[in-house]
Amino acid sequence: ARVFPATGIKISEPSPTTATIWTRVTRDATRAADDRPAPIVRVVHRETGQELPLRDNTAYPTGRPIVAFAPGSDLGSIRGAALGAAGQTRVRHRAAGTNAWTTSDWRDVDPRRDFTALFALTGLKPGTRYDVEVAARPSARAQPDAINTVAGGFVTAPAANATADVTFCVMSCQKYERSDRPDGFALYPSMQALRPDFFVNTGDVVYYDHGPAIALNADLARYHWARMFSYPTLREFHQRVGSYFMKDDHDVLANDCEPGLRSGDLTFEEGLRIFSEQTALTDAPYRTVRWGRHLQLWMVEGRDFRTTRVKGDPTPPTIWGAPQIAWLEKSLAASDATFRLLITSTPIVGPDRTQKDDNYSNRGFVVEGDRIRAMLGRHPNLAVITGDRHWQYVSTDRATGLEEWSVGAASDAHAGGWNEDQPRLEHRFLRIKHGGFLSGTVTPATATAGATLTLRLHDTRGIVLFESAKPAVK
Repeated sequence: ARVFPATGIKISEPSPTTATIWTRVTRDATRAADDRPAPIVRVVHRETGQELPLRDNTAYPTGRPIVAFAPGSDLGSIRGAALGAAGQTRVRHRAAGTNAWTTSDWRDVDPRRDFTALFALTGLKPGTRYDVEVAARPSARAQPDAINTVAGGFVTAPAANATADVTFCVMSCQKYERSDRPDGFALYPSMQALRPDFFVNTGDVVYYDHGPAIALNADLARYHWARMFSYPTLREFHQRVGSYFMKDDHDVLANDCEPGLRSGDLTFEEGLRIFSEQTALTDAPYRTVRWGRHLQLWMVEGRDFRTTRVKGDPTPPTIWGAPQIAWLEKSLAASDATFRLLITSTPIVGPDRTQKDDNYSNRGFVVEGDRIRAMLGRHPNLAVITGDRHWQYVSTDRATGLEEWSVGAASDAHAGGWNEDQPRLEHRFLRIKHGGFLSGTVTPATATAGATLTLRLHDTRGIVLFESAKPAVK
């Protein structure tokens, strides 16, 4: 028997001295072809048995899923599938350009966690490129020719006091049914061409509540991840770039979800566990990381701590929760980084559409939103980067001067949601109907100029559409 790494690897949470390598063992060498049949998913009312219509952006709290497969198909051979398998993995790493590898022991993958295993790399050197090689085998008795490997690499963050050039990319909202290449998404090679030091996905990594295979149980949820990350463009990118994953609604349960909800047999809490299982997300979903003297990132958590809005309740609802807000306020004040970037899954400034009400730019969260914007607006050299919205914009809050960049959707087919002919006073840039991503570069000070942060919005081909260079303000 042979096993394979068909869903590649992920290099998660790089810091100056650590990184986590996510591995998974699969039954097959490559993903099932996209001309294979899709699973047949139905949902019926849990008590009455009445069939409920499947719709995108919908949760089914009273639903019971019924999943079937076309003749000759199963969970491992449906469209895009990359079924997990029992086996072992091992990781070795070395500083690029050196010969001495540090090699882990072989480790069994965990069938309760979709046949994945995590390897914590520690004692790394700041600001250093590392080679990584991940191997998979069926068991300890396997012959050498049964071992399959994936090679990759990543960069550790520079030390907090180091003067360093930094390049990074941020993207959001990738829907399987809206991919734009047979091998995945065009924006991944476009981002990789920039040779980013790190990458942030702001959420909606997959869409459980869209398409014919709505994820109404854990098996279907994991199928969403396997078919996405077995795409060649995603595999190649994540082998070469360290990543930070953030979650939002569609990759936890369903549109605009919050704690306590369920859809079919999948609960919000199980959705949190599966997201962590598939991304190596840390126990603290909100975190800050330093990339040298000039750049510090804050990645905030927008789903775990939400409170339900109850009609007549005078207590303002929360998105981030009091502990996270207190942590953010304290850590921002303590930072001596030249530039601060707050990355959020949902908008803070917007503007957003009037029919939406799940983020700080909406009326339902205006009390906490005003407080957050005022707090962030007090810090010079701070900008917000947001995902979730399917259009690209740069806007400035008129009350506080806080600037927000929306990275847009991952493909042109998934873009939309605003009217390009109706810009608001807040908009510095507005682009609809086309996908893309954001890139940023930090350039250290020279003898004649101070440090500069440059942010850019790109289309999926990598062409720069809007650019703003921000010299440090004292």
